[in-house]
Formats: sequence, structure tokens, C-alpha cells
Amino acid sequence: MSAEQIEIILSFTLRYGFEAVVAGLVVFLLLKYFLPGYLSEKGKNLATTEDIAGITTEIEKVKSNYNNLLETLRAQHQLRLAAVERRLQAHQEAFCLWRKINGALGKDSLLEIIHECDEWWGNNSLYLEAEPREAFLEAWVSARDLEWYKNNSETSLVTECYRKINYAGDAITKAVELPKLNELIDSQEPNKLMQPTAKASAD
Repeated sequence: MSAEQIEIILSFTLRYGFEAVVAGLVVFLLLKYFLPGYLSEKGKNLATTEDIAGITTEIEKVKSNYNNLLETLRAQHQLRLAAVERRLQAHQEAFCLWRKINGALGKDSLLEIIHECDEWWGNNSLYLEAEPREAFLEAWVSARDLEWYKNNSETSLVTECYRKINYAGDAITKAVELPKLNELIDSQEPNKLMQPTAKASAD
């Protein structure tokens, strides 16, 4: 410490008293050593708080998006299930009408059944798979035209009508055919082989 600094401190002490000098030194030390660290720590805490708030906001956004996606998937799944049930029902109804057609061939009741098929077709055809939809349409149209072809000696067309009528039943059946039990068992075999047996687990 230089002579000038000592002189300044002594003059300050004589002017304001020893207590003031001590108080000034305490304030000086606080400002120099404690306050910067305190402010730095407060800044870190504030930044951490802001980071946590930002992270929490992002998490809430992700949760909200996930919940919205889940609700959409649930709605789509329910719609698919409803559509599957309705389509199965439509194929069953088409099959029943096809059987009616076969039972009424050559009878007066055929025209009434053809009318029933026409009306049903307008209300339900979109629920059928593409192949049975076309086959069923060709079946009842062929049944309608069959007698005319017979009366006009159109042998090849009569044969074609019978072919189309018969094919509709196969097309409808195949569209909704369930897998065989042994196919289900075979499809599960790889998973079964991958699972350890109880004996292997015990070893």
C-alpha cells in the first residue's frame, strides 16, 4: 500500500470515524466478492426456472398431440370395425339373394326376386368387395335375361348366363372366407418357437 493510500485512509478515518471505515470496507468486500457470485447464482436459478418452464410447456404440447392422435386412431378403429361388420352383413345378404335366384330359376317368382335384387343393389352394393359386387350384378342380370335367351334359342348365351349365376356364389364366399384353423396355428408356430420353454427357463 502506498503512502498516498495510507494518507487517504487516515484522513477518511479522522473525518468519519473508525466505524464508518469498517462499514465501508464491509460494503466494499460485499460488493466485490459476494454480490457478483450472488447475482450469478440468481441468474443461473432464473435460467434454470425458465428452462424447466419451457421443457414443461413442450412436454404438455407432446402430451396434447399424443392424446389427439390417440383419439383420432380410436375413432378410425371404431369406424373400421363398424365398416367390417356392415360389409360382412352385405356379403351375407347378397349370398342369400343369390340363393333365392337359384331357387327361382324357371319360376314365376323369379321376376319378384330380380326386383328385390335390383332394390338391394342400389342400397348396398358399395359394401361389397369389387369382385363379388360385379359377380352379383352379373348374376341377377343374367337370371333376368335367361328366359329370353332360352325362348330365342341362344344356346351359348344361356350357358354363359348359368356360368355367371353360379360364379357369383363362389365370388361372395371367397370374399369373406375365414382362414382355416391349421393356417392360424401355423402362423403362430414361429412365435411359439422363439419363446423359451419352461424347462429351458429353469435350466
